[in-house]
Amino acid sequence: TVILGCLLCAQVYAQHTTEFLFSETAPDYIRKTMQTNAEAVFAEINRAHDQNKSGLSLSLANVTEDASKRIQTMWTTSHFYCTETGITTRVLKSSNGYQVRNIPVFFAQGKTNKDQYQDIVIEFNESGKISDITIGMSPHQYVKIMAHSSATDGRRRQMVAEFVENFRTAYNRKDMPFLTNVYSNDALIITGKVLTPRRDSPNSDSPKYSKSPTPIPMTKTQIEYTVQNKEQYLGKLSKIFAANAYINIKFDEIVVTQGEGSPSIYGVILKQSWTTKPTKDSKGGYHDDGWLFLMIDYEDENNPLIWVRTWQPLKDPNTGKDIHYNPEDIFGLANFPPK
Repeated sequence: TVILGCLLCAQVYAQHTTEFLFSETAPDYIRKTMQTNAEAVFAEINRAHDQNKSGLSLSLANVTEDASKRIQTMWTTSHFYCTETGITTRVLKSSNGYQVRNIPVFFAQGKTNKDQYQDIVIEFNESGKISDITIGMSPHQYVKIMAHSSATDGRRRQMVAEFVENFRTAYNRKDMPFLTNVYSNDALIITGKVLTPRRDSPNSDSPKYSKSPTPIPMTKTQIEYTVQNKEQYLGKLSKIFAANAYINIKFDEIVVTQGEGSPSIYGVILKQSWTTKPTKDSKGGYHDDGWLFLMIDYEDENNPLIWVRTWQPLKDPNTGKDIHYNPEDIFGLANFPPK
């Protein structure tokens, strides 16, 4: 009897449901609809995870058609689930309806507990149906972005924050259509790579090198920058997506600035952590940290475009040491003044 009771308890725990209680901002009847939809979707997500299902059975009564496809794609990349049995949070107005932030979930493909844990954002349309689920930035990062907003650009800053979260999530779910749409056809993409110190080939007759050579110090001048266009960058990215089962990108130290004299242009500078988990047919795995800069154009607010993307490495792979950048060394809007 004791064993049977334990098994029943374990089964109840494994198939738990997550209840949501939303407050403020949205009308009461919309909040109740949002709660019902969130509970239905996460009941299915938790059930599919517990039973190791290959796909989700989401009802269009709870999610939009586009959201269903994106959530399914995210699930295919890495099964995620919520261990909380009850979540109480505040509803925020978003650019396309409503959202709730900082919903804790775990992604099965993460290599460590830290990688597995993520805060997600649930987006709802005006009627309370789920319109998207994205991996969110931390609360302090979101507050920092919005704290510097003014009455004139506050709405745009929220759109930038939402864009950054969608951008990050697109890499997680390997969403090539989204990335193809957000990069301008004339996008400038610059990637920095730390050069390995070159040494002359040894000559057996008259060697010109020491048997115990002193390491050549690495400086920022030994970072090689490669310029790519949209087609070249996305072509390489598609190969990375194919070779890796899971890509985990995290953002930190996010700074948003508005273009001087160009109110529709925003620059985003952030620290990016990039980790990959290869497929069974691929070898290795990859981790890197760097400064990422995006120049985003909001002239068409419904279709923001990335005109510039730059990446600068933060680690020297030859020594394992951090690379120090002065503030003026980090790419930003000053390096690519809007026209």
